[in-house]
Amino acid sequence: MSLRHEDLTPEELSHQDGLDRSWAGAQRSLSDPSFRSYLEQSIERVNNSPSDTLMTKGEFLADTELSIE
Repeated sequence: MSLRHEDLTPEELSHQDGLDRSWAGAQRSLSDPSFRSYLEQSIERVNNSPSDTLMTKGEFLADTELSIE
């Protein structure tokens, strides 16, 4: 893939536009203190999970579900 936008094919440009939108959305989300705290708490719960085996999708989602306290 080319590094300059003007050299991209239409497919590459469409892909890059999607990546740019995704990155911008992630940056907006991470700048929200509540959302960032939720992510950090979820990561901490998963990191401190006692399981030494791989988690299923359901287990991961259960461990990262936002708890309402």
